Amino acid sequence: MTAQLAGVRCAYLTGEPIRFEWLGGEVAVALVRTAFGHEYPGQLLNGEALITGVPAGTHALELRSAGGDLLVEELVSVRDAAGDDPILAFATSFDNATVPLSLRWLERLRCTVVQIYDWMETYSSPLGRADVYHDRIGRTIDRHALIDLIEGLKGFGAVPQAYAPVVAADPGETPDLRLYRNDGAVESLGDLLDIMDPGAPGWHEHWLHQYGAAADELGFGGFHLDTYGYPRGAADADGKAVEIRDRYDAFVRAVRAARPHDLLSFNQVNGVPSAFDPPGPPSFRYAEVWPPNDRWRHLEGLMARSTGTGGPRGDTLAIYPPVWDEDRGDALRTAILTEAVTTMLGIGVLIWGDSTAALRHPYYVDHERLLPEEAETVIEWHRFALRCRDLFKTGEDTSWYELDDENAAVVVSAELPVRPEPVGGAVFARIVRTERTVVISLLDLSGSADGSWSDGTAPGICSAARVSALVPEVETWRADVAVLGRNEGRFSPLELDVTPHREGLAVSAEVPLVAGWSVLRLEKEEN
Repeated sequence: MTAQLAGVRCAYLTGEPIRFEWLGGEVAVALVRTAFGHEYPGQLLNGEALITGVPAGTHALELRSAGGDLLVEELVSVRDAAGDDPILAFATSFDNATVPLSLRWLERLRCTVVQIYDWMETYSSPLGRADVYHDRIGRTIDRHALIDLIEGLKGFGAVPQAYAPVVAADPGETPDLRLYRNDGAVESLGDLLDIMDPGAPGWHEHWLHQYGAAADELGFGGFHLDTYGYPRGAADADGKAVEIRDRYDAFVRAVRAARPHDLLSFNQVNGVPSAFDPPGPPSFRYAEVWPPNDRWRHLEGLMARSTGTGGPRGDTLAIYPPVWDEDRGDALRTAILTEAVTTMLGIGVLIWGDSTAALRHPYYVDHERLLPEEAETVIEWHRFALRCRDLFKTGEDTSWYELDDENAAVVVSAELPVRPEPVGGAVFARIVRTERTVVISLLDLSGSADGSWSDGTAPGICSAARVSALVPEVETWRADVAVLGRNEGRFSPLELDVTPHREGLAVSAEVPLVAGWSVLRLEKEEN
């Protein structure tokens, strides 16, 4: 009988034992395996396993038989603090029928943070008191279902993060705190809300009282602080020009000081304000992506421009591929390739969530519901990304000066162009080196005409690539490869050849591309 896991959460903290049970199967070994292949064995006693000393990262938890056969596997995240380096999803359906379905999907995604979107009754007074209330758009929200969602997320280790607009108030309220345009009109989002001054102490006091009370009563673990990408040239009630970057900074500092333990993220819409420091920890950097950053190759630069002196801390992009009115196969391919691209760039992404849904619009309620077979494809690609994500977060990215130049230390030969950036019509190659490893990731983007996350993507045509790498002491290196579409994406040994190089010898291997994404991991063996 195949073993079944029981009680395995999505997220754990470093120093916290990973304790779980299993049902069925003759289990002889329990271990955690990192993306680099390092093993952390556990103890077995009376149908229960205990694994300690696991470092931060996203890992595979394995149960094996006495003969070494894999009986069952699950992915788990271990973090120094809850919400660090998040695996992010969204939820925006709050009714008794949908919440259980959403919880099952979000757990399958192995989410560690879930942004709960548009749960508020009004912008100025977000906490709905009735059992059933309506938001400003008239959408029905079941308060008890919302609480069930929040508690369910906590149950599998995820942080429920409340969507919380930074500058939104109901029209006509708190007029002395509003911002104004240069023609004297109130800054607003249509007739839906007025834009407040995020630097005003009076607004801080109001916001913290209203949203803090809601978070405490409903059980949220933090806030996603949303902005709208503007105002860019606002004035206060006295007509004095406002420096919006400084006002946002004052707001973020006020929230951090008042709520030191909440997980915070601040939306730098399309990188605005640029080079902005995120809230102090626990927090992560977050940027919503819009044109002209409408190509995969723009994403790395967008995040670099967004990053302030604080450096990366679980950098995440929110991307809404507007492709679902096209061929569904091409649309789905664009969405899953977008996650693959960001993973290879060492960045997280928000696309998936709710009940088997994908984002397509900044109003998250207007999402795309995936068909059952599409949802399974998403899970396959998403879990492959999780399995490999740590490989792109540690070490030095050498792609731009190692790949295929005249003095190339790494050569990738394929029937298509191979590029160190994600462009259409090519294989995107990423090289990350540590002292003892060389990671080479290959992603087939040949089905994309112009490398855009805003257009559908046809199937790729690359089936394999030959990879060679210049390394010291070629006889001491081994190779493992993870191939999407083969062996459930797990790493398995790959035979290496020794081939000539202009500086001596290189190791070389044929890397198959079955479903469009493969990751080669070269490792120098211990003496």
